[in-house]
Amino acid sequence: MSSKKDLGKLKVKFKNNPIMQNSNNITGVTGEYYVCAELGYRGILAIPTPKNNPLFDLLATDLSANQIIAVQVKTMSKGNKQGWRLNKDICLRKNNPNLYVILVNLLEEGKCDYYIYPYDTLSEKVEKTYSNYIKTPKRDGTQRKEVDFRWFNHNDFDESDLNRKNNWSLLPFNF
Repeated sequence: MSSKKDLGKLKVKFKNNPIMQNSNNITGVTGEYYVCAELGYRGILAIPTPKNNPLFDLLATDLSANQIIAVQVKTMSKGNKQGWRLNKDICLRKNNPNLYVILVNLLEEGKCDYYIYPYDTLSEKVEKTYSNYIKTPKRDGTQRKEVDFRWFNHNDFDESDLNRKNNWSLLPFNF
């Protein structure tokens, strides 16, 4: 398959493949199940919510139901160099101490890194990162335009973000 014609056929086949069209959904669901597994390993019951819930993906509780939290999971696929793509609404504070976001970084061989945030903490960080981005002129000197999403990636991390990596004790459970 070395001709341009054959490569064009391959691109069409790839583009029309329903599995590949749903790869973002598969990546997201994979991250949710990894988080459920990690919480289950720690004795926390985590249950995925229906897919049309706009604010959170999982409900998690200790086995005595003394503590219940809602978790939004955002997953970055392996090989992704751009970071986590977030809806612009992530910048709206929720003022809910029981709402968390877990950023999942899918790595090779079934391993993951997890960055755990109270929702409003991540909201503030993403808003600051986006504000700095939008203020910085493009290479040609023109102003950047508003977009309907926000990126957050490892380049935006400071030490407090690095301290969140795989730090499950940031959740309000007694592990």
